Amino acid sequence: MDKIILVVLWIGLSAPLCLAQTVSGTITNPENQPIADANIAVLNSTEGTVSNIDGTFRLQLKNGKHTLQISEIGYATKVIEIVVTDSNPTLTIILEPATTQIDEVVVSALKREQKLQDVPIAVTSLNAKRLQETRSWNVNELTGIIPNYSATQLGVGFQGLQSIRGIQVFSENPAIATYVDGVNSLDIASGGLQFMDVERVEVLRGPQGTLYGRNALGGVINIITKKPTNKKSGFFESSVGNLGLQRHGFGFKSPLIPNELYFGIAVQHQYRDGFLTNSTEGAADPVLGQEGRRVGDESSLFGNVFLKWLPNSRWNATLNLKTQIDQSDASAFFVSVQDDQLALDNPDRIFLGRVGEHQRNLLNAAVAVNYEANTFKISSISAYQRVGLRFDDIDFFPQVPGQVFASYNEGEVGVMNKPQEVFSQEIRISSERKNTVLNYTAGSYYFNQTNYEPSTNTARIVNATTLDVFSQIGKNEGIALFGEVNYAFSKAFTATVGLRYEYENRKLIFSRFEEVNGDITFIDPRTEVSGNYDALLPKLALAFAINKNQNTYASYTRGFRAGGINGNLLPEGVSQTFEPEYSNNFEIGYKSNWLNNTLQLNLALFHIDWEDLQFLNSFGDFVFARTNVGDARSTGIELEAIAIPTKGVQLEANLGINDTEYKDFVLSRDVFNEALGEIETTLTDVSGNTLSNAPEHTLFLAGQYQFPVFKNYNVTLRGEFRNIGDAFSDIQNDLEIESYSLLNTLVTLSNGTYTLSAWMRNITDERYIAFGAPDTSFGRSTRISEPRTFGATLNIKF
Repeated sequence: MDKIILVVLWIGLSAPLCLAQTVSGTITNPENQPIADANIAVLNSTEGTVSNIDGTFRLQLKNGKHTLQISEIGYATKVIEIVVTDSNPTLTIILEPATTQIDEVVVSALKREQKLQDVPIAVTSLNAKRLQETRSWNVNELTGIIPNYSATQLGVGFQGLQSIRGIQVFSENPAIATYVDGVNSLDIASGGLQFMDVERVEVLRGPQGTLYGRNALGGVINIITKKPTNKKSGFFESSVGNLGLQRHGFGFKSPLIPNELYFGIAVQHQYRDGFLTNSTEGAADPVLGQEGRRVGDESSLFGNVFLKWLPNSRWNATLNLKTQIDQSDASAFFVSVQDDQLALDNPDRIFLGRVGEHQRNLLNAAVAVNYEANTFKISSISAYQRVGLRFDDIDFFPQVPGQVFASYNEGEVGVMNKPQEVFSQEIRISSERKNTVLNYTAGSYYFNQTNYEPSTNTARIVNATTLDVFSQIGKNEGIALFGEVNYAFSKAFTATVGLRYEYENRKLIFSRFEEVNGDITFIDPRTEVSGNYDALLPKLALAFAINKNQNTYASYTRGFRAGGINGNLLPEGVSQTFEPEYSNNFEIGYKSNWLNNTLQLNLALFHIDWEDLQFLNSFGDFVFARTNVGDARSTGIELEAIAIPTKGVQLEANLGINDTEYKDFVLSRDVFNEALGEIETTLTDVSGNTLSNAPEHTLFLAGQYQFPVFKNYNVTLRGEFRNIGDAFSDIQNDLEIESYSLLNTLVTLSNGTYTLSAWMRNITDERYIAFGAPDTSFGRSTRISEPRTFGATLNIKF
């Protein structure tokens, strides 16, 4: 028996290469000059190589259809399909300068690599070059660039609320799923990774439940970082600017054993001063020395390590560790100005009795293993995520006595909360896509989460001896089975059918108690409540290729956000649990390339029915619980265009128009009637109101001109205009966020190895509401946007 096992292992680990064929080629520019160090990647595989000094390359590929992506600095990325047989001619690949042709973009939006223009969903992809051109360092800075996408700032870099097509969230469970190198961030406290050494960012607009499951209610953000290859490379990047900006990082990638073992590392530190000055005016409990303090300082340390192993042509494994530490001793976490007009009149001030501090520690660890057979591929991603958070002296309601909050852990205040921990496992099997008729992806997903959500594990500091403590422990686990099949009725017409089944069990253990000099008295006893939730998430898409440069599609997709449990003890007859939310997306789209790939035009029209929204309602005596209140609708159009009308000139235009409304949505709120001396419950029908944080439109216009100045050096002049339409922050449509416009500019001098950039964002110093209360029945808390920023960035590649 042992011998049999050894034989099987040997066959798997040393699979014969007799089916592999040698594919060779030459990469040149239009003047027939060889291009050295061009990267040749075989999509959906680990195969790849780099061109030699004479532009030649060789690959060992199995018989069948393969897709190659060829890229090099200064040239437009090209994607070609080849068919490998027993006899293969030498390939001649010509790369056009990036100043004369648009990149052919590859995405993994459907969990396999394919050309963006062939994907039958609305997706925007920003590669490293475009992230640098737009000076996008995190997801918040994608607002305006992505049609119908907005990110609401919450005072710290690692936490924000994202909205796509008006779909957003009112709790800790995101409505936009964020994946980093294939690993899902299940909680909003686990987001906010810096864009460091990123290969591309993909934004999938609309529900993506079939392949991505929970929390992909409004869409998905895929962040893919750069992986090590056979090519040794490195970089150093340094940025300085106003508000004390210091952002410095480096990275290095190299084969440890050529063609077998690879290593990569990237490290970055960022620090910036806050722009707010504190005033203790109006504070109920001001602390000496807090007047005039700066608020909003934050530093962030990020690290990313890769180890990649290719024992043979069939097996590969990647170990990835990411960590980020965010901290501040002048924190803007959880704080705001309590009135919107006061905030607009004083955009650089905040009114706190004391200035707090915070620290967030994030660790992501993942192991990805792939096995490539002749006709299928098996992929496994095992991931562990750990989030720790502490905060202290957070003056949440400055005008009310005893409303200072801090993290709490077993009798200690202001210390690190017990960590949130998530283990997840995804296994997929997919066809190798050599069959032009039928292809498939199927798999399973499991997660187990221990959740200490920060806003519900806190101590309210009543006075020097008394704490009002809220404690919640979430124990959640879920499993999903999914599959998607593509069938080509002809070369032009393809149908996709998918289905996912999700099951989730959630358990919450909660209590509230008063601690006086270490003695504990329970206000709400320790209570344990469980809930089970499941969902079927179908998908149907039809795609038709008008010709090789024009594609159309029509699709239906469904999204799901799990139900949950209220963490406060409710009166008899009021459910402690609430049901899931669902979104149904109907979409038609058109994607095209024109004029020898110098013009790209993509269009999408959509309609979303959002069902069973989870929101807080009153059940009398100022007892609030999250429940499924009502429905909503979102309808709109999205246009993306990019053009190179002449050499060196690039123009971009992205437009999103969004019409939204709440439906059958009635809020119940408690008010104290002073005349009667009793509490009354009022009902407010917000049906017909527009969705909160859903701008009427987003508009992005950009133009840049690149020209040579002396040998091997080019100058790029770039200007951007972003306009975000009118919106309301609150469900009552009472706190308006007026339309605003931003002008940005970038000037770059580069020879490909050394790049020096000077940039300015928000040239006109526009100040607008960056965050407003989602429900103004609880107040009108507001945060104003940051002022004009400017700086310089040096990037060195080696």
